[in-house]
Amino acid sequence: VAATLPAPDPDSAPMNVEICKFFHDIGIPVMDCYGLTETSPAITMNSREHFKIGSVGRPVEMVRVVIDKTMGNGEDGEIIAYGPNVMQGYYNKPQETSEVMTEDGGFRTGDLGWLDEDGYLYITGRIKEQYKLENGKYVFPSSMEEDIKLIPSVANAMIYGEGRPFNVCIVVPVTWGYGIAHGLDKYAREHNLPHDPEILAQDENVQQMLKDAIMQHLKGRYGSYEIPKRFGFITEDFSLEDGTLTQTMKLKRHVVQQKYHDLIEDLYRE
Repeated sequence: VAATLPAPDPDSAPMNVEICKFFHDIGIPVMDCYGLTETSPAITMNSREHFKIGSVGRPVEMVRVVIDKTMGNGEDGEIIAYGPNVMQGYYNKPQETSEVMTEDGGFRTGDLGWLDEDGYLYITGRIKEQYKLENGKYVFPSSMEEDIKLIPSVANAMIYGEGRPFNVCIVVPVTWGYGIAHGLDKYAREHNLPHDPEILAQDENVQQMLKDAIMQHLKGRYGSYEIPKRFGFITEDFSLEDGTLTQTMKLKRHVVQQKYHDLIEDLYRE
């Protein structure tokens, strides 16, 4: 088996645990699985008989998963897959092949995760997305961002902090859509504020309410060093049109960082 080109970053991610539990509670079991083009494609899978919410399941038949902890932060590490489904290499691309294949035939997925005592795999991040804070601690921003977006009054968020003393967060408040009770319109009515997104996003009370909601939501799920300490608020959501999202709706971090460079710098000067 030979893949023709190196695969791009994955287009999907594990389902948020709270969303998964919701579907299970209403009688619609939704189960995560995991794999890549280079592994034809399955590596692990949950099933009706064997599943754990929050995991992407156990390795499928004849597949073995190893965690390279030299590439991680604590108990997690890079996920390496072995099995007859793993490619032999990228066609006519020896350099790219050597970067992802181990000497004993394993495929380095570029994803971070850990295995529990029962062999279930949990995805924790993507190596390309990780960065270090000034204190040397690793941060995996995408999982925090996905959790923040579960807050009804938050439309989008981006965590930043590479080489900095702490993380900051750019927040796009929900002031439209999702029904009036789920945005900030209800809050505006109750506090006699104009229903203008620009004004609401800059209102100190609104900002404090969102800060408190985000920090409380992340507390206990992430280390204190991971939780952002300062927040910037914008009203223009990330989109394909402005180049801040990929075609698969993933965040283009470098584009967002460049676009809101001044805002980010101001957060570190406060």
